[in-house]
Amino acid sequence: MAEDIVEARGIEWVPASERHGRPSQLFTLWFSANLGMPALLVGVLGPVLGLSIGQTLWAVLLGNLLASTLLALVAQAGTGQGLAQLPLVRSVFGRLGNYVPSFLNTLSATGWYTINTAIGGEAVSRLLQWPLGWSLALLAAAQVALGYLGYGVIVRFERIMAAVQAVLFLLMTVIGWHLVAHLPAAHPASYGPFLLEVAAVASYSFSWAPYASDYGRYLPETTPPRHVFWATFTGSFAATLWVELLGAVAGAMGWGALSPVAMVSRWMGALTVWALLAIAFGTMTANAVNVYTATLSFLTLDIRVRRTHAAAALGVAGWILAWSANAHLLSDYENFLLLLSYWVAPWIGIVLVAKARGYISKDQALGAPRWRWPALWAFVAGLIAVVPFMSTTLFEGPIARILDNGDTGYYAGFLVAAVVYGWLSRPESRMAASRSAQG
Repeated sequence: MAEDIVEARGIEWVPASERHGRPSQLFTLWFSANLGMPALLVGVLGPVLGLSIGQTLWAVLLGNLLASTLLALVAQAGTGQGLAQLPLVRSVFGRLGNYVPSFLNTLSATGWYTINTAIGGEAVSRLLQWPLGWSLALLAAAQVALGYLGYGVIVRFERIMAAVQAVLFLLMTVIGWHLVAHLPAAHPASYGPFLLEVAAVASYSFSWAPYASDYGRYLPETTPPRHVFWATFTGSFAATLWVELLGAVAGAMGWGALSPVAMVSRWMGALTVWALLAIAFGTMTANAVNVYTATLSFLTLDIRVRRTHAAAALGVAGWILAWSANAHLLSDYENFLLLLSYWVAPWIGIVLVAKARGYISKDQALGAPRWRWPALWAFVAGLIAVVPFMSTTLFEGPIARILDNGDTGYYAGFLVAAVVYGWLSRPESRMAASRSAQG
């Protein structure tokens, strides 16, 4: 019985005889994973930056259209391949070259697991009236269990929680509707903060892109790619748009300096218990995905350990960090993770060009050479291109200063990496490199 519940595979290819499921599971997974406090806080950021509620709404809409499209395109690249995302793009970066994005994604996914656990632990502590340490341990145990059990349990869990979270956030929406009539007047800000909010919204959603194919690798080979695209797009877009709009209202009310738990307590009043449940469940839905993908990314480094053991180790490490860190350290850590996320845009640019040229496939991934230099050089070029356009609390580039602190680094990194990879990986270059490797 236990063998039927615990996923036996790590990052191995899934044969056709073991494929099952429907694309609709991708909708519920991405919808559920995004109904939580991290997305809400992205919406809060707009008014904190000085945007009017109208400007924030436009930023949320534009950022999510862009990011959900990119996430869905990357997910579509894995349709029918039977491999998780980072093992699949060995066909683009090479087996050893792929260690770079695999390590970065392990670090990023584990880091966000830690931040989310800290937020959710506070909600559980308030909900159960337990000490924070015990609350963090309970939450971490549930999340580690999901990561340990693996794909099948996570997909079922997200399907159930999509309905539960939708009801809880609908309750928050109904109760908070009266706040709209009491929003203070705000003068529109300049284009700089608007660009920064669009970047924040987009980066939150497309940071899931290195996870994209992890949750479709068991789908049948005959699954239409367009169904994967639309299920992923609508799940991500609907959830993030909804929750970030709620966050925009909370930010416009001047609650940006409050902790997430204090914010929803102010929002819900006597019904705060339901909002605390939404935070706790939202932490689990996001972190089930984070710990599972962190595990697959870790295994893509060719470290010989069972998937179940790696999931438990990474989950416990994130719990210990969340438990031992103070608020200031967690804030600094979150800023570091936001800085780290700039690598995703160049990676997406390279992957989408490779997808368009037919370079991404199971056969090429399983037989990948050690290095594929066009992708690696393009990745470096994209990272270098990001720097002048960055606008973060840790570093601000010269062009960002000219743009009134507006952040356009993600777009620069995406475009430069895509163009450089498109040039270096021209079909004739690819064929010559292939012949050289065979020789």
